[in-house]
Amino acid sequence: MKKLMFYCQHILGIGHLVRSMEIVRGLVEDFEICFINGGKAIAGFEVPAGVEVVNLPAIETDPEFQNLSVVDDSRSLEEVQEYRTNQLLQIFNSFQPDILMVELFPFGRRRFSFELIPLLDRVKATGRKTKVVCSLRDIVVTKQDQERHEEKICKLMNQYFDMLLIHGDRKFQPLEESFSRISDLNCQVHYTGYVVQPSPVNPALTAEDKAVLNCGKPILLASIGGGRFGHELLECLVETSPILKKIIPHHIQIFTGPFFQMKSLRPCKCR
Repeated sequence: MKKLMFYCQHILGIGHLVRSMEIVRGLVEDFEICFINGGKAIAGFEVPAGVEVVNLPAIETDPEFQNLSVVDDSRSLEEVQEYRTNQLLQIFNSFQPDILMVELFPFGRRRFSFELIPLLDRVKATGRKTKVVCSLRDIVVTKQDQERHEEKICKLMNQYFDMLLIHGDRKFQPLEESFSRISDLNCQVHYTGYVVQPSPVNPALTAEDKAVLNCGKPILLASIGGGRFGHELLECLVETSPILKKIIPHHIQIFTGPFFQMKSLRPCKCR
């Protein structure tokens, strides 16, 4: 069976992690998979059977993407960066993957070049027996200096990568709308369609779930993804609810995410 090493670094929310895990879920029957998670581990996060997960000492960033910081570790950022770099190289040497799939980089996550460039250089040093694939969402972040940004992407893609997989629909959202130089990439480029989670079959509903679904009122649904940021949305919804209730009686359903901390919310001022 072929071996796949999949690198994913989530730094704010969990969207990248969720999508990446669904990708390996679809590949687990055909590949022996080692999944590298560079972000904070999530308790109870479902991992497909047969997938080996290695949690690197986690690194995250602030909302402005200005500063990297270590999560739950007494070591300095520099010490953790060195440790992670060596660990990635050790995993690659021992696992010897046929495919290395890197999520987002070099279209993003270039602040993690400290560990990814040595890993990619190791692949080149082995004669590129391992094929390198970039796993990319359909819209990438643009920069103030977009020309320089795209030039750097092209340089890294052409130097290290064999294939670009775009998880989207070209007819709906072509990558060219946020990255203009696809024609300058020397690797294969493929659209995979969107990555989705399968709907649960016969989901087990609690009494509370059933009460909500059968309440007969409109449901206001709010989510802040992973839960580290976006608390203002929840505050606004809660404070608006009494006003809206006079016009539309409703039920509020809120998804706070695994990183949410109740102390992050301001006390509700509504009456």
